[in-house]
Amino acid sequence: MSIDFSTIDLPNQQARPIDPIGIFQASAIADENINDLWLGQGDALRDWHTHRKKSDVAVILNTGAGKTLVGLLIAQSLVNETVSEVVYACSSIQLVEQTSEKAKGYGLPVTTYHSGKFSDDLYFRAEAPCVTTYHALFNGKSRFKSRNIRAVIFDDAHAAEHVLRDQFSLKIPRSEFEDVYNQVVTLFHNYHSSVGLATSYAELSDRRSARQFFVPPFQLRHSMSELRHILLEANLTESDSTKFSWEHLRDYEDLCCLFISSKELTLTPPIVPVFTLPYFDKKVRRIYLSATLRAPDNFVRAFGRQPDKLIAPTTTAGECERMILVPSAVEGVNDDLESAKEMIRDQKALILIPSFSKAEGWAGVAPAPRRQSVPEEVAQFQEASAPEKLTLVARYDGIDLPGETCRMLVLDELPTGTGPLETFQWEGLNMQNSFRSLIATRIVQSLGRISRGMSDHGVVIVTGKKLVEWLIMPRNRAVLPPFLQKQFELGEAVSKQAKNTEGLRSAAHACLSRDPTWVQAYTTFMRDLPSESDPEDLSIALRIAIAEAKFGRALWDRDFRRAAKELNSVLEDASAFSQATGGWLSLWLGFAHEMDGDADSAFYFYKKSRSMHSNLPRLSLPHTVSKHSIPQQITNIKEQMQVGHSNSISIRLPKTMLRELMWLDGSGSSPQIEEALRCLGQYLGLDSSRPDNEYGKGPDVLWLERGGQAVCMEVKACKEDTSNYTKDEVGQLHNHVQWVKDNHDVSSILPIFVGPLSRTTGKGSPSPDMKVIELKQFEQLGGMLVRALEDAATRSMPLDLENILHEVMKSRGLLYPEILQSLEMISLRDNN
Repeated sequence: MSIDFSTIDLPNQQARPIDPIGIFQASAIADENINDLWLGQGDALRDWHTHRKKSDVAVILNTGAGKTLVGLLIAQSLVNETVSEVVYACSSIQLVEQTSEKAKGYGLPVTTYHSGKFSDDLYFRAEAPCVTTYHALFNGKSRFKSRNIRAVIFDDAHAAEHVLRDQFSLKIPRSEFEDVYNQVVTLFHNYHSSVGLATSYAELSDRRSARQFFVPPFQLRHSMSELRHILLEANLTESDSTKFSWEHLRDYEDLCCLFISSKELTLTPPIVPVFTLPYFDKKVRRIYLSATLRAPDNFVRAFGRQPDKLIAPTTTAGECERMILVPSAVEGVNDDLESAKEMIRDQKALILIPSFSKAEGWAGVAPAPRRQSVPEEVAQFQEASAPEKLTLVARYDGIDLPGETCRMLVLDELPTGTGPLETFQWEGLNMQNSFRSLIATRIVQSLGRISRGMSDHGVVIVTGKKLVEWLIMPRNRAVLPPFLQKQFELGEAVSKQAKNTEGLRSAAHACLSRDPTWVQAYTTFMRDLPSESDPEDLSIALRIAIAEAKFGRALWDRDFRRAAKELNSVLEDASAFSQATGGWLSLWLGFAHEMDGDADSAFYFYKKSRSMHSNLPRLSLPHTVSKHSIPQQITNIKEQMQVGHSNSISIRLPKTMLRELMWLDGSGSSPQIEEALRCLGQYLGLDSSRPDNEYGKGPDVLWLERGGQAVCMEVKACKEDTSNYTKDEVGQLHNHVQWVKDNHDVSSILPIFVGPLSRTTGKGSPSPDMKVIELKQFEQLGGMLVRALEDAATRSMPLDLENILHEVMKSRGLLYPEILQSLEMISLRDNN
């Protein structure tokens, strides 16, 4: 059958509308609750349309004020304008599906992507935006990185910071990588011992320990060669738990912080390098939807930039009614946690806590589910009725339980500690000023979990000493949105009037039952009470955050001089703003100078950092050792690493070392392997020779230390694994031992075959001290030596090279003859 080509219609060439309000008016809206745009939504869309060409635009609307509709209309507008790919990012799969359902109600087409699948091809046809998760967008192997994306809408942008940090944090679980974990713990054992933490560091062996150790950047750099080897040997690209973040961090390990806990290792950058992601390129437009941006420094730390345009229409939409109760403010309440449990006993309630250790206090009420089961638990909770409870750990976003779904929330303790770096900065350094805006944002997020719109209402119970103390401080409360400030003020007054827990229960009932006296009091209070003005130091906090972002970019670009300049420009302000913040920045300023080769400035700022806070890391300087205490082995190695004369001495790995040791992998001929073994002995700082090659008699390879132990080697590495050591070979080794005794002043001799772990023939008579060592043991030893010398070279100046070499060789178990104990060997006699 022939095709009638004349009947094929031309595609519709009608221009696509780009005005977002026009798109809304032309949409076939199915949601019966949508009659028109709210005033705030319309104002936001008109303002954005006027400034649509700007690269970074933040749109601020209260939770429940219709951000999703605004974001989806902007996304479709950008699809129509660019006829290209536009992404709408959410913080969870649940919100991706929820946003997709809302889009259908708005009459707007969308493609979804999660769990490795696109729902349809509208995104690829540039007909609709793709709604996906932050994880799918940011992970190191993201399918979106190679796409031609022209715009990204970040929904709940305030939730992006910790997701970005997670994607750039390499977490190595001890349960999955036990050997890697043990090697890294051992690698930094000597440092922690040298700074007086030997006992507490040893507690890492107890998997129940809550201790966390921060390995400072200077120490990480000093052991980088060995650490890189450990990480490369771990096959991190093969595990789902590590391959995505490893894609971001490999080749940048030396620019990170390392945290060691009893459960995992975490490698994470001091500043998340978001600029490396293609979505932050100049050609991409970004729209940030958020419930709050009152303190912009947190935004800068998350996205590495300030918005070009801030759109925050004046609106009361989303300012839902809340009664916020503080049990600790009640004179008759001694335990606010127990009081909160009593208050929610018969109610359906959501409980938000910052950590699993905090979950122990709620175990008898509602055990906290592990991360992988949270979506299922939330879905069950949404359908449940009173007195169902749900406890969630550090989930301050991505959970929507509006209206009758849930009307009671317990916010227990400060919402901090979502990662090792944040935990260290908050708990270890007490950087409260620097975290003020982040804490405020999470409090706003938390309260938005159960109450969304103007017609919604609910009760919030605030517990935990640190959280209550934070909220009563005026400069902290001032960072919250004005209507929240008033709600906390009212809640505190109501709590103080209650005489006991029963009084608090009665107050909560008045809100939930819509008691007219409560509703009237709430309306009057919210209308007449003034709110706090912005804290005076917000501008300082913003300036510090901008400098940190610029520092992070320069650091990642390895422009260390510029990195140092950026931090130095705000160091004085940062120190006045918060001594802990000044100390933290001084640490990284020292590191930037060290990486730039300015050892004196590095030393000054490292010492300054420690002086500003006792929990910042202490420098571990090599102990000054008497010349008479330095082994000749170390002096010999030093002479091989120093290049140049007088004032132009440089320190580096011996030039031909890697090439000369390459045959230790067994791929060469017998003479090449023998020479590689001789070179290994030489680079270990020993007298190393090939007597049989030089004199026609003696062992194939001889290592010795004058007056000490000698290693007499017969190299049989090319021998078949199934071949036995013959009577002649054993006899030859006996003869070579005697040759060493006759020609060298040594205290003892270790006779070995370097070859397969085979037996002797029946007629062979090996002595009890004859050993067999596989060649791969020497290959591993060579690798350890190379990495140790690289790390020593990184740390050293010509004057302290000997001391540092001694420290490194000793800590890595490479001093002779102790090094022989690290080689796995078998007795030739016992193997028969």
